Parts: sequence; structure tokens; C-alpha cells
Amino acid sequence: LLCLTPWKWTNGTFDNRSRSYLVPGLQQFQKARKENNRNRTKDQTEQPPVRVDMAVSETDVSIQLRHSLDEEGEYGAFTSVSVDILVRGTKAGSISGTIVNRQKIPERYFLSAMDGHSSDLQYVAVCLFEPRLGRTKLQSLRDGGDDNEFDFLYISTMHVEDQHKEKGSSDVGAFALRQLLHHPFIKGRAAHGCWSVSSCIYILDPCEAMTKEEKENIKSEERKEFGRRRAQTLPETEESLRAKEEKARRMDVLARLDANQFLRNGFFQDIAVARQEGNAARFLVAAYGHWVEPLKSHADAVAVQFYVAPRTPRPPVGKDAEILEVTKRMCSSRGRNTMAGVSSMMIGLQPTTRDGAGDRDRASAYQTEIARLVAEGGSLARSNALHAACANKDPAIVRCILNMDPMTLESRDPSNSTPLMIAAATAAGMSNIDGMPRDQPVIDELIGRGAQKGAVNLDGMTAYGTLKSMVEEYGMAMNAMMGRAVQTGPRTMPGLAELEAKLIPPGGPTAADRSGGASAQSGFIDYKEEDAEFDREYGDHYSDY
Repeated sequence: LLCLTPWKWTNGTFDNRSRSYLVPGLQQFQKARKENNRNRTKDQTEQPPVRVDMAVSETDVSIQLRHSLDEEGEYGAFTSVSVDILVRGTKAGSISGTIVNRQKIPERYFLSAMDGHSSDLQYVAVCLFEPRLGRTKLQSLRDGGDDNEFDFLYISTMHVEDQHKEKGSSDVGAFALRQLLHHPFIKGRAAHGCWSVSSCIYILDPCEAMTKEEKENIKSEERKEFGRRRAQTLPETEESLRAKEEKARRMDVLARLDANQFLRNGFFQDIAVARQEGNAARFLVAAYGHWVEPLKSHADAVAVQFYVAPRTPRPPVGKDAEILEVTKRMCSSRGRNTMAGVSSMMIGLQPTTRDGAGDRDRASAYQTEIARLVAEGGSLARSNALHAACANKDPAIVRCILNMDPMTLESRDPSNSTPLMIAAATAAGMSNIDGMPRDQPVIDELIGRGAQKGAVNLDGMTAYGTLKSMVEEYGMAMNAMMGRAVQTGPRTMPGLAELEAKLIPPGGPTAADRSGGASAQSGFIDYKEEDAEFDREYGDHYSDY
């Protein structure tokens, strides 16, 4: 009894007023218990984290799907989808996306609806769908069963916890994605030969394959680059360019790792899309005819080869980059009230005339600075300075560059465009409510110097084709932003025919010029003839029939 209580025996009675007189047996007991507790805590702290058994079967993976009408969209055509990925009942990841009901969007308002929802869906719509009815532009999706009578699903994010992706494993993601694509909400009335969703799109995310440390490093580099651009510090160097190229290669590798779970479910990289600029090479697409096929193995997915874009000329570095920066700064100094000029053009007023003496002073100062940089090893042709001057619609600097180095007239930029192509694309964006400005001093200067109208870019388009395609793209984009119906077919506006006549090649337009850069062999579908025939039979507003 004395060993198990804190009381002490005093004068024949138990006294608990002082715990300092504990019997030796109890003191030893409490000391041993404290030591044992310390050792237990230390052992728990030093134990390695519990590892998840990587042998996951398809029956171990399940999903919980939630959906709701997306209030961000118009016409009641957008449904938000949120999915929890579970492994043996424990959350292991998530999927989120948007289902678009193309039938609810009025004819010619497809791009407007996509733009009104989000920039992501607007980008997807421009790359993959035609603007009239939201039909797929890809022959591969059409062959797989995609039709605008049914919905399409854009998966915006797919995340699987790191412990289920060790050694590049794609099992959990592939099993979860398959369950989503075969879910009754997605599948619809498959027994009757149709699916509620007939196509699906995902843009590869390299961040999903990154470690936490890599993500932090990328964020740090982006903050530094943003500060560098704002501070307008020294132009690109060989070292900084190599670092950017290495980062781009690393991002491509990481994006490829993110693809395997989709490739196993029948998704693929369409070459017609991958050839486009920007992140188009990271698009993965599939129609229901593709994902109903049996699930592929991880090894089959890893073996898939992705499209590699042809190597393009590197952007200028060193003194060449300094020449380009000087050119941009000199062009930007031409008339500081830029927004006032843009506003005047949009409402149809003539832009304010430039001070000829001011242009001569700028050209003189520019020539002096460029002569110094050329003497130090720079090159006007390598710097793409003429391209920059054309993009900035600065005829004074254009004349100055051509006078200093006539070889710049046919120089190529990293996208393989000539200065005349850049000038044509810039002119396409100058249209206003009164049409296309008839005064085109930059284009007139280039053609007067002998610019080759028949030169083609990587898509086989001349400056003439560039103008036509950009006028159409700008028109669709403007209508989409203004919430107006998209116009299809050849565009007519005052001044456009005159400009086209200036740019048309001596041998006539190329096949790419006529098709806007697409052809029957490229993988894109041209609906123009199909629509024209339908309109001739039923009229422009066939939705009334």
C-alpha cells in the first residue's frame, strides 16, 4: 500500500499534505514511467513515414462524383464536375472539369459563350472547335464519334497524391479516369448508341509531376523573371537563353509524365493541334470511341512518342538583343498617348498625324545608337529589328533599318515569318467600324523595296494568307468578346480588298492561303463547303426549320 500511494505515515496517521516524502518504491516507479514515456515519444518521432502499398488494383480505386450547374456560364450550357479519387476508401486525389452542352448555345454564339465562361475554355474552343455550332475541327475526334449534338468535357485539373505516383506509376490516375469516363453521368444512354459526353480534352500540367521543391524553385524563378521584365534590365544573354531552353526541356519531360494516365484511356496528341503555337502541343484529346477500348498498360503508354516541333531560330542574344531592345523602345516612344489613338481608331476617327520633324529626330538618334551596337558586333538582320518596327507600325524606323541594312528585308524571325508577314498581321488588327485603314505606309515601304510576296512561313502561308486568316481570327475574337454572333465565310469590309490586292503573290494564293493554313491532309476539317451547301438549301437561319 505504501508503494502505490503518495500518502505518508506520520504519527500513526496517513498525511498527504506533502508529496516530498514519497516512499522510495513509489519514487522509483514514477521515475521509470517518465523515462518510458520519453523513450516512447522519441521512438514515434524518429519513425519513418508510413509507406503506401503501391500494389493497387482497379478494385481498390473508386470515385465520388459531384456536379452542379455552373453559374459562370451562359445559356445554362455549363456544368461543373468535381471528383474525389479514393484508394481503399481514403482520398488519394481529385479531378475537376466542365461539361459543355453545345446544343444549348445558339448558332454562331459558341465562341462568345466560351469566352464568357473562362479564358481556359475560350482557348480550348479556338484551338479545337469551329465557331458556328461548336463542331470539332479535328478529323480524329470526328472519326472517334464526337458530334456537336452531344456534350464535351474539359478536364481542367487532375491531381493524384505523390505516394501513388512513385516510380512514375500511373495506375491510380488511370483507374480513376476510366471510372469517370464510364460514369452514368458521363456515359448517358450508351445502351442506345450515344453518350452524354462524346469528347474530352485535357491540357498536360508539368506541375503535377514536380516535387514540392521544384514547384518552389519555379515560382521563385518566375518572380525573378517578372521583376527583370518590369525593371527592363539587360537583354537576353547566351547564359539566360540556355537556362530558359533547359527549363523548357524540363517542363516538356514533366508534362510527358503527366500524360500516361490519359494515354492508357485512349487519349492522344493530335499532330494537327500540336503543330500550332503556344501550349497546343500539350493538348490531349479523345472521343468516346477511343476511351471505350480496353485500358492500355503503363508500358504501352510510356512507349508512345510525342510530336517534337522543328527547331526554330533562336531569339537574338548579346548585342543583337540590345539592338532589338533599342528598336522596341524607340518605336514605343513614338506618340505617348497610345490609348487615345486606339480609342479614336475604334470609333472611326482618323489617327492623329505624326510630327515629321519628330520622326526624323527619332530616326537620327536611332541610327546613331544602332551604328554603335553594330560596330561592337551586333547585326540588324539577326536582331529581327525590322520585324519589331513593322509590328509597331513605325514607318520612320522601318525606313531607317532598310537604309542601314537592306538584307533585313527578307530576314526571318524565330517563327519563320518575314517582315512583310508581320506587317500584314499587324494591319489585320487595325480594322475599325469603318473598315480597314487605306493608308498602310509600312506595307507600302516594304513592297516598294522589293519584298517577296510569294515567301511562305512554316504553314505554307504568304503575307496575303496571313492577312486573310488574321482578319478572320480578329473578327471572331471581337464578336466573341462583344457577345455578338460569329460571322462565317469570306469577310468584306471597306479597304480590305485594296490591301489584299497589294499583297497577293504573283503566282496567286497558295493552298494554305485559301484554307487559312489548314488543308484536308492536315487533320483539320473545313466546314465551309458543307455550311454553304446547307445554307443554300435551308437559308442562313436554318435553326428555324
